[in-house]
Amino acid sequence: MGGSESGKSFLVSGYVRGQWRIHNRRAIVFDPWCKEKKRTDWGAGAWVTDNFSRWKLAATTGPKGCVVVWDEGTSYGGRDRENVEIFTAIRHCHPVFFFIGHRFDAMLPVMRGSLTDVFLARCRSGDAEEWADAFTDDDIMQACDLAQYEFLHKRAFQAIRRVRHTPAEITNGLVL
Repeated sequence: MGGSESGKSFLVSGYVRGQWRIHNRRAIVFDPWCKEKKRTDWGAGAWVTDNFSRWKLAATTGPKGCVVVWDEGTSYGGRDRENVEIFTAIRHCHPVFFFIGHRFDAMLPVMRGSLTDVFLARCRSGDAEEWADAFTDDDIMQACDLAQYEFLHKRAFQAIRRVRHTPAEITNGLVL
């Protein structure tokens, strides 16, 4: 989660490529900008679409055990009650699910409540406070001081860690 130009999609693309490289795990990616000139490279193992309905169908009825990416969740359905079921289905059918959005309120509370991890880019104190409350960890307030392309990774019941990778590391593929 983070603002524009924080590096969210690029970071997640590294984890997608890492899942393909290390585990041979395919990805089902919704990327509304995939046909743009400066699109994100999701890697060789990714099926990418800009059609939200096709993506939802693939994520729920296609092969199981994939990496699933929902890019631009802020603008594409993250607050729609009808997508709570798909959010839950993806989490139960696939070992890795990335929801990419801009702010704490980009997804409904029921969706946030089922998260195991969050990667946070620099954000305002109000957003950081909401995440700190959701994960019961005041160390999340460090998100207010992050640099561009730097993230906090918080996993439930574990200590927070700062994450910053080089473009070469991300392109090569990252391990979760």
